[in-house]
Amino acid sequence: MALTAWAVSRAFVVVAAILVGWIFGDPERGVDSAVPHVLSVLGGWDTTWYLDIARNGYETHTALVGEVFTNAAFLPLLPGFMWLAARVGLNPFLASLVVVHLAFLVALIGIHRLSRDRLDERTAGYATWCVALAPPALVASLAYTEALVLAAAVAAAWCATRERFVVAGLLAAPAALARPPGILVAVLIGLLALEGARSGWMRRLVMATGPSVLALGAFLAVLQVTRGSWALPFEAQAAWDRGPIGLGLVTTLPGQIVGAVTDVVTLDLGADATSAIRDVGFTVLYGVLLAALWRQEGGFRSPWVAYSALVLALPLSTGSFDSMARFGLMAFPLAWPAARWLAARPGRPRVAALAALAVTALMVAQLIIRAP
Repeated sequence: MALTAWAVSRAFVVVAAILVGWIFGDPERGVDSAVPHVLSVLGGWDTTWYLDIARNGYETHTALVGEVFTNAAFLPLLPGFMWLAARVGLNPFLASLVVVHLAFLVALIGIHRLSRDRLDERTAGYATWCVALAPPALVASLAYTEALVLAAAVAAAWCATRERFVVAGLLAAPAALARPPGILVAVLIGLLALEGARSGWMRRLVMATGPSVLALGAFLAVLQVTRGSWALPFEAQAAWDRGPIGLGLVTTLPGQIVGAVTDVVTLDLGADATSAIRDVGFTVLYGVLLAALWRQEGGFRSPWVAYSALVLALPLSTGSFDSMARFGLMAFPLAWPAARWLAARPGRPRVAALAALAVTALMVAQLIIRAP
């Protein structure tokens, strides 16, 4: 089931990307020289930053961090894979693309197993297909970090549900080094460790969250020593119009929402409008699915609900609305209410799959003019 869902969904995205590149050319900001021309649509935008870190390391001139775009905004896991590939003579982009695709396969296998534990076999299959065909999952075919974080989250959660908290904690740690919201994987594992614990809860919590805290802390300590500030990855987000956690909710988010809604209403089919339509639509969908998960799981007492809510709330709390579609991909428990909805009526899965493929094709085409 998971292998089929992975193969079908990834083949669709890759073929669509090749066709879009052939028809429309490269993404408007260009691609790195390591990206083969035929795969240019899969290698634009943030991929260029990751490749830059792999080649040159982090920015040494830090005075303008947060005022201009810099590679300080990106964490080291994916650039580390690229650097290692280059060291052994491989193309760093192609090697990272293989890693990302395999990570998404691991994620789908884990989602199927977790879903089978909580749902019946048929509905678990629908949950797997929901994640595989979710239009934002197109980033699982780009040299981006979402597939790595999703694989770590699902694998760690599966181990945690079997009370293997040491392994779960170790699996969660790479997510903390992949992208800033990746630390939420440790939060999920910590919540699962505390669930039903009457004794030894502190030991379980340390095993579940300690590796992620240590991994991220070590990286930030290196930045403090080598670049003079441990906070560079967070300060750099300001260049992308993302404020401090919590404060951005007041200072940045209202303006972004007003701008996004205005773009949707005016239907100016440029980069801003199409990304606004994408992110408004998926944020609303995530909210509906979160409400359904809340009802099914009993509110915030459920680690799955709390984690999914945090995944959506964290970027919004920084004032970030752009790219909410892909940010929500981490909230994999939202696939469970979606799967139950699909299983309720025989005709829904086919219609939903066709709609998902159509939206995915549009989002692949959008990569020419806007980051995912």
